[in-house]
This record gives sequence, C-alpha cells and structure tokens, in this order.
Amino acid sequence: MNQLFTDILIIGGGPAGSTAALFLSELGFDITLVEKKIFPREVLCGEFLSKEVTDIMKELNIYNDFLSLNPNKIDSFCAIDDSGIELKSNLNFNAYALKRSIFDSFLLEKAKSRNVKVIQPAEVISVFRSNSVFSSEVIQEDDNKIKIESKLVICAYGKQNILDKKLDRNFVDKKSNLNGVKFHLPTNLLEEKFDDEIRIFVDKELYCGLNKVDSDELTVCFLENRSQSKIPSRQKLLEAIKSNKNFRKIFSDDAIEYIKSTNIYGTGNIFFGKKEVVEKGIIMVGDSAQVIAPLAGDGIGMAMESAKILFTVIKKFDLLKPEKLYSEYNKYFNEAFSLRVKTAKLIQSIILNKTTRNISFSVADKFPSLLPYLIKFTRSNKRP
Repeated sequence: MNQLFTDILIIGGGPAGSTAALFLSELGFDITLVEKKIFPREVLCGEFLSKEVTDIMKELNIYNDFLSLNPNKIDSFCAIDDSGIELKSNLNFNAYALKRSIFDSFLLEKAKSRNVKVIQPAEVISVFRSNSVFSSEVIQEDDNKIKIESKLVICAYGKQNILDKKLDRNFVDKKSNLNGVKFHLPTNLLEEKFDDEIRIFVDKELYCGLNKVDSDELTVCFLENRSQSKIPSRQKLLEAIKSNKNFRKIFSDDAIEYIKSTNIYGTGNIFFGKKEVVEKGIIMVGDSAQVIAPLAGDGIGMAMESAKILFTVIKKFDLLKPEKLYSEYNKYFNEAFSLRVKTAKLIQSIILNKTTRNISFSVADKFPSLLPYLIKFTRSNKRP
C-alpha cells in the first residue's frame, strides 16, 4: 500500500470540496483532494447559482473566468400550482444557471492550478483518528490502495456516501421517501420560452423546477414524495405533465417523447433533517453537513459558503488543537444556515400537501409582497 502525508484531506471534488481547497490553499497548507468520479459528470441539482455563489467566486478571483463559461443569467422566479395560480417575483440579485458538469470541472481545475493535489477517480473507504492524526484508506480505479495521513479531514462528498454508515451518522437508517430526479431537455422542444426565469410547477406529491442552463438546454429537476405512490419517477412526471394543463403547455409532443427515453439522474431517500457538522473529528461541508430543500435554490450556495466559513475558522486555530475549531465551525454554520434550512423545509412541506398548498398559493396570490419576503428568508443571513 502506498502512503501519502498531507496537512488536509478533502473528500469530494464538487463545489464544497473544491471551494474549501481553493480557500485553504491561500493559507499555505498541503492539501489533497480525493474525488470518486471522473469529471465531467452529472449530479442531482437544479443548477442554480445564487448571489452567494457569485460573491464567493469574486473573493476567490475566479468570477471573470466563470463568466467566460457563458452561464445563463436568471432574474426572476415563478411558481405555478395545479390550479393555475401563478406567483411571480424578481429575485433582486444577480443569479445564473450552468450545468454542474461544467461548473464542477471549472472549480476543480482552479483548485489544481493552486497546487491542490487531486486523486481522481478514487474513493475513501475508511477514516480513523488516533490522537491528532487521521489515517484514511483510499482505493483507486485500478484497485491500487493509498494510505493518507493528515492533520484534518474534510468531508464534501454530497448527500450520501459509504462513510456515513461507517461513521454511524444519525440519519443513515431513516427513510425520507423523498426522491430527486434531473435531466436536460433541448430548448427547441419547448412551446414556451423563459430564458431568464426559474419556473416551479407543483402537482400532487411532486414539484418540478425548470431553468435554462445554456443556449440549447433546460434543466428539469423535480422532487417527489414516494410515500403514497411507487410508480417510476419518469412515469410520475409524465402523468403530472399530462394532468396539469399549465405544466403541459410548456412541452411540445416531441418533448414528451424525449422525456420518455432520455437518460435521467436520480437520488433516492434524500434526508433534509438535522446532521452533525463534525463527526468523530471529521468536518462536514456542503450536503455532507446539511441538505437544503431545493425550493430555496441554494444547495450550491450553502456548499460554497460552508467551505468559506470553515476557512475563516481554520485561519484562527491550530489544526493540532482542533476542539475550538470544531465548536466555532458548528456555531457559525448554524448561525448561517439554520433559519434558511427551516424556511425552505417549511415551504416544501406546505407545497407537497394539497390542502396547505392550495391555501398558501391563494393567500400569496392575494398578497404578492409575501413572495419576495419568503425569498429573502432563504438567502444568506450571517457569515463570520
């Protein structure tokens, strides 16, 4: 078994892991990042990039390079329920949409350019802590094994990972019955164009977000509650399109045929409850630490913000005396995200229930100032 020594090991090369690597490289640490997949790759995501994302890219001096990727600018939001009520609002901040396959590759390449060692594709299958040293076992694609010793381990692997069970995390045996699905749809198959707008369509036990990610494609991302119906996800979406005339008018007949056969990406049993942000001395960032309901449109923002929060805390404390680091990170993480997570989860629970959905849409339709107010509650409220 090969052996490697590094100051900080980061597990996962998505927005949380790459952003952590970019920030921490500024402090002169030797950083190793292990990513399971070969990039570019698709992941479950609405592919919305909020103001929090663009602000962090400006801090990292990569914003202008990001703009060269030609992300689609998003200015407004529209939610439409199954009765046809439309709730519209300007976002009142700059936002974009871009394929995760492109965005994640962009961030990881920037990390490499700043002397972050990247091992890819490879999977961390175990992490053990002995006093102030972490020992992690990594398996590469060719079954070659590497033992990595580090002063700190940061998990940025997303919603689910083999390490969750090995760390005996509190949510691993819980069943949420919530399933997420994403695919891309050619824009020339749409009957309506909404280049600069996010649209959310709500139907029975399902809501679906659509936003353009480039000149040719639209992201279709939906969350479904599978506690009542066990029909395949694709079929459930097609039935919602067929039964909801407001949803149906978006799609041409060719679009319907395309949806029937296109490749889809899905994640099952998505857990939106509380997670511990430090497990056995391992620090969690991004979805590893907390998954926010997609209606907030801020999963990538939370990933990158949590990485920045950790960077801010690590600047203050010695890696070999981490207890203060753990407590400060936990404190700042909760201050930054607890209200936003609760708000997004409340909105999601209302929308997935027909009775509360109909009442809430009717009230919001009569009082249009409520929607921008709710959007504000899903934005960043406090960071160190």
